Amino acid sequence: MRIRFWGVRGSIASPGKNTSEYGGNTSCVEVEDDDGQVFIFDAGTGIRELGLDLVKRKVKVIHLFISHTHWDHIQGFPFFVPAYLAGNKIHIYGPIHFEKPLKKIMDLQMDYAYFPVSMEQLNAEIDYTNLKEESIQIGNTQVVTKYSNHPVTGLCYKVICNGKSVVYTGDTEPYYNVLKAGAKTPAPDHDHGAESSESRESVESVESDDDFGGSENDEDMDKIVAERNEHHRNFCVSDVLIHDAQYTAEEYPKYLGWGHSPMEQVIAMAKISGNKKLILTHHDPGKSDSILGEIEKRLRGANPGMDLSFSKEGMEIPL
Repeated sequence: MRIRFWGVRGSIASPGKNTSEYGGNTSCVEVEDDDGQVFIFDAGTGIRELGLDLVKRKVKVIHLFISHTHWDHIQGFPFFVPAYLAGNKIHIYGPIHFEKPLKKIMDLQMDYAYFPVSMEQLNAEIDYTNLKEESIQIGNTQVVTKYSNHPVTGLCYKVICNGKSVVYTGDTEPYYNVLKAGAKTPAPDHDHGAESSESRESVESVESDDDFGGSENDEDMDKIVAERNEHHRNFCVSDVLIHDAQYTAEEYPKYLGWGHSPMEQVIAMAKISGNKKLILTHHDPGKSDSILGEIEKRLRGANPGMDLSFSKEGMEIPL
């Protein structure tokens, strides 16, 4: 297999001179199996360049797996050139939603109010598969799914071919006891949006409720949390683990519940799992190349002997 990174940034694209080394495009990872089949994981802005490359390579059949439908993971699809070419076949897979099907969600961002070309005007043959936790076979390659822990329904993917495996988690966060942590989580200080006075009042009212947390249900919740984290760890056992790690352990408490993992916790999990190679990705848009470089150097130094890297656009991994 061959793995190539086309988009490594989280939340919003951040192009510019301060992000050119690691890359400013949002999530998109290509996996080519031993038979030349192309699997794409997420359609962030990085999929535009990938699409142009696929046209040069004359790839006609494409399997696109969406981890979840937040904008930074689908916003590149309207600029995906293979979707405009007759004779191409694009299979799109993603988590099942209860409010609207995957096709409807993908169609919405190409509504005339947002984009000049509708999904119906694309010339490629496109079909959709809504996935739960399951396993599907595509040629000689198996793709296994597991639910992620994120504020919208999402999936982690494991690709298995000829005894080799790659895991792509998309956006996910460690499970934690919300009864203990929920109301006492510090208000986020982030460019996603400011906290309103109404939300502050809501938090204060919950914090004053003696019934929140510390109840007899905490022990049961701790058990559930441990089981779910163990399930995730077992799923992540692979030759190459590509895992969301948007925050450092120091930053993470401010963003508890936002659906992203702290780097140090992912590293600790990978050590237990015995992953041969760990790639941390979904970099925060506010982190420059110099900041990411410093953090990567520090984490490598703290974990000698571990094959640990931060994802970079253009990075290729043969497997």
